Formats: sequence, structure tokens, C-alpha cells
Amino acid sequence: MRRPLYRQLVSYYELIEGRDWKSEVGLITSILRGHGSQSLVDLGCGTGYHVRALTKLGFDATGIDISKENIRFARKKAWEERIHPRYVVGSYYEYRHDESFDAALCLNWSIPVRGDEVKRFLDNTYSLLRPGGLLIFDFERVSQIVWTDVGNTIAQSWDQRNKRIVRVSLGQIASDVLYSRDVYIIYPKLLKPMLPNERSRYEAARRSSQVQVYVDSSCVRFFSMSEIRDFARQSGFRVVANFVLPRNKYKRNYAVLKKIN
Repeated sequence: MRRPLYRQLVSYYELIEGRDWKSEVGLITSILRGHGSQSLVDLGCGTGYHVRALTKLGFDATGIDISKENIRFARKKAWEERIHPRYVVGSYYEYRHDESFDAALCLNWSIPVRGDEVKRFLDNTYSLLRPGGLLIFDFERVSQIVWTDVGNTIAQSWDQRNKRIVRVSLGQIASDVLYSRDVYIIYPKLLKPMLPNERSRYEAARRSSQVQVYVDSSCVRFFSMSEIRDFARQSGFRVVANFVLPRNKYKRNYAVLKKIN
């Protein structure tokens, strides 16, 4: 796992991700309780927010992530919050467990991009679930691509303690896959009152040894519901629900798949 977002930028991840964490946890909790689920595994758990939140709500939660830095951060946060979920470094293509889970999560568009990898992921998830178990994942719909943002530079910034984080992103779409290049600039907030705008701060960043600059690349696949139903069917699942939460001018879609007995 070489991406800076999952290594050097781990401590900023939950800030810059921009999720409505509370609403998302509320939706997931409602689905899990409605199905009588108690045990769950978060596949690609990142820094472990969902696992921590669901543990506090009484679920028996396990988090899996391929990034050692993510898992190290997740364990530290759980220790600080005095809770005891399980976190494991591992691949969601290969992870095994002695007992079956009631449900699985895969969030932050962490499902694979290539068709053969989607099937491999779903096949392994099937093996982790009890009969009738649920898989909940979020995804982007092809019909909801915001074409006015594609190919244009988007700049965002956040403050965390004595740091300011700036991200400049540029994305392109090919074959329903968004390829994004993100430049992250992290510098002391003391630069903020001295410099009038992002351009001047960027120029200062290039000259300052106190400023960190990272380049991160990612890709996210856009799906149609018919594609998701086909993938589900091939791996022994069926789609039982689809939910949508707003995300500024975008939308975050959630599919709920049920393991067929």
C-alpha cells in the first residue's frame, strides 16, 4: 500500500474524507438492526471510524485493512476511546475467519474497479458471511457523474490543530472509471495570516522546509444497478435494498446485498 493517503496522511484522513459520518452510521445501524445482525466485518476499514462507532453501539465489529498505517492509527484511536474492537492487517480478497459474520461493510468506494476483482472480492465476502448475511457497500452511479467537474481543477482546504491541509484534485473518466490525481500540501497555520491566497501559500510551500507535499492517485468505478445485480448474482448474492445519502452536490449510494442460502 504505497499511496500517501494511507501512509503519511493517515492522521488527516477522517477530516479530509468529507463524509457525513453521523448520518452514515445511522443508516448502517438501522439496516443491521433491522436484519438482526450483531457481528460484522468492515472490509477496507481505513482508519477504523465505522468499526469504532458501531462498537460503541454494541456491535461485535472487526476491521480489516491492507494498510499497516491505517490499522496502527485505528488501534490507537480505539485505545484512546477505551473500546476494544478487533483490527487486522490483511487483504479483503484473502481474509478468513473461524466463525461467520452476520454482516460485512465495504465503504468509501473501496470495492474493486476491474470486473474480475469485483467477483474475487464478492466471492471471498460470501465465504465470510453466515447464510442470509448482508453486505453493505457504497458506490457511485454512472447516471450521477457530475460532468462539469471532470477535467477541472478542484481545490479544498481544512484546518487541524496547528496545520492547514490543502488538496488540489484533477480527475478524468474513461470507461466509467474516474482516475484522480490529488496534490496534498500541509503547512503550519502560521503561514495563513501572512499570505493572502492559496497561490501565495502554494508558492511558499515550494520554498519552505516546514511544508510537506504529497501526490496521491486513485481510481473509482461508476456502476449501474443492473451491473451490481449481475455481479451479486454471479457470487451468490441478491440485491435487497439501495439507499442514497446527499453529499453536497454529489450523492452517495449504498447497496445492500444478501447472501443466498
